Amino acid sequence: MLRLNPLASVDSHGQLSMLRDPEGRLSADEAAAAPGWKALPGAVNAGFTRDAVWIRLEVQRPADAPQQRWLAQFRNALLDDVRLYRQDDTGRWQLAVQSGEDIGREHWPVDARNVQLPLTLESTEPTPLLLRLQSRNAMSTTIGFAAPEVYAGTARREYLFYGLGFGFGLMLLAFHTLFWQMTRERLSAWYLVYVANALLVEFLTAGLPQQLLAMPARLSDLLLSLSICAGVAIGIRFAGMQLGTDVQWPRFTRVAVRVVGLVSAIAVALVLAGANGLAMQAVQGTAMLCIVYLIGAALWLLPRDQGQARAFLIIFGIYYVGVMVSFLRNQGWLPAGAWTDNATAVGTLLHLLLMSMRLNRRYDQLRREKEAAQARLVHVVGRQNDRLEDEVRKRTADLRGEIEQRQRLEVDLRAALETERRAKQSQVDFVAMVSHEFRTPLAIIHTTAQQIAKNLDAAREKTLARCLNLRAAAQRMTALVDEYLTSDRMEAGQTPFQPRPCERDELLELFEDLVADWPDGRVVWQGSHLPPQLVCDPGLLRVALRNLLANADRHTPAGRAIVLDVVPAGPDGEGGLNIRVSNPGDAIPHDEVPRLFEKYFRGRQAARSPGAGLGLYLVHQIAELHRGHARLDSAGQDGHVRFSLALP
Repeated sequence: MLRLNPLASVDSHGQLSMLRDPEGRLSADEAAAAPGWKALPGAVNAGFTRDAVWIRLEVQRPADAPQQRWLAQFRNALLDDVRLYRQDDTGRWQLAVQSGEDIGREHWPVDARNVQLPLTLESTEPTPLLLRLQSRNAMSTTIGFAAPEVYAGTARREYLFYGLGFGFGLMLLAFHTLFWQMTRERLSAWYLVYVANALLVEFLTAGLPQQLLAMPARLSDLLLSLSICAGVAIGIRFAGMQLGTDVQWPRFTRVAVRVVGLVSAIAVALVLAGANGLAMQAVQGTAMLCIVYLIGAALWLLPRDQGQARAFLIIFGIYYVGVMVSFLRNQGWLPAGAWTDNATAVGTLLHLLLMSMRLNRRYDQLRREKEAAQARLVHVVGRQNDRLEDEVRKRTADLRGEIEQRQRLEVDLRAALETERRAKQSQVDFVAMVSHEFRTPLAIIHTTAQQIAKNLDAAREKTLARCLNLRAAAQRMTALVDEYLTSDRMEAGQTPFQPRPCERDELLELFEDLVADWPDGRVVWQGSHLPPQLVCDPGLLRVALRNLLANADRHTPAGRAIVLDVVPAGPDGEGGLNIRVSNPGDAIPHDEVPRLFEKYFRGRQAARSPGAGLGLYLVHQIAELHRGHARLDSAGQDGHVRFSLALP
């Protein structure tokens, strides 16, 4: 039996019995008669549960106390449904008064931060009471009894404490908001979010917004749960920045932050789905794991950094102790009481105070370092000014050389621009050439195919002639494509240069095959005295010689011969091989001679014959690969055009 005291608040520790009602369907009479009542050694502490919890106790007011009105006090401000039952004259239990967030604070019998149930005790005899409690949050509360006058004094001190605490928190919030506006530093932004979320959680846990703003329970519980979910993700991010784990172990820290963020997101989904208890247990369990990880990391870094881990253990340790005490109380492993009920609030305020002091000290240190750096800079600038005059004199002399260098650069730039212009012109020539060279054989193929289709019964000779036209056009297309591909691959380095020793017989066979590609008498091969051996790439050499002969063939009148002259260089051919291709034809204009070996260049005379403008270009490139050279020996002023290819 609990004896009341008119001069002080009395806790009901050791005087309570508890019964769980999982379905929440028992009436007061059924609950009083039900088996399963258990004595409570301390306060009510059932953790996160959706069960209805019945509490039974007896109270007695002193005989010498004139007060008949008392208040049953519940320290938990987040109880959703609190009902007080008393027995009537017949012994049946009747509802005497009801409070809690579910009925709306405007209907509470006593306007207070937490539930206060008025109780009238007319008799000095022991009075049995029956209480029914439900909450979507942790079912943890101390039940006490006090006279209204005692409660008024306690409430004034309590509101003063909360006013000072939250006033200090809001001052911190305003200060760091201004500080962040000035610095725009990432750490300041995260601390601002961290402080705002911590204050919101404590403010809602204390029940002050619910009382002052008449906030509905659904809204306040939702805001509190979402703030707690977000607080875990924000907390590990900010704590990691303070401890320096994002620098020490960046990859692991990113993974940890993402995992905690995922758990927080899942908890938010559970809250929105109505499973608030499950969500809070998941979030608080994750928070405990994060605390263990951060404390372990701080202990590991303690002998390895410059005091950062020691400051972390002090500043965050106070907060973590409060969080762990609150967690153990919510899980029912620690009794509810004044210290356990307010452990998180006290730890948060001390933590924020120390954290702000550390940040201010950090920024003050940065300011002093900046001032010292500025002083060093002034000193350095003074010394530099002394050297400036000498440097100016030296620079004046250097400027003359720089002007000359820029003049040379200007010449180089003009050359580069000219090269770019020629490259652009080469591209234009390529497009025009492709348009012309591909169109002609394609037109021949198209026309010949139509003729064959329209005259399927034509004479065999005509059909054979048309097929030969198709084959010639296709061969022309194939040759053009081969030239383009060979050129592009050589420029991209995709055509391998594979020189090897080639014996005289192999070289002889190569030249004979080349001459055999033209009609008899078209190419006259002179000087078949080949060296015993020549180091070359026979495949690329064949391409170069075929292009030289094809170029001569295009510009040689019908019935005239092309001369292929092969002469060993040096005694016994040890100096390499000189190959000259000469053909009768019109002289090459002087303005075209420097561009003969350019890619896609075709002179005015070549416009009358097919070609891609790649033949001589390929000859030149292959000669360079062999460390030789290709050049024009005669432009045709003597009636013959002569090209030479020298291979070392």
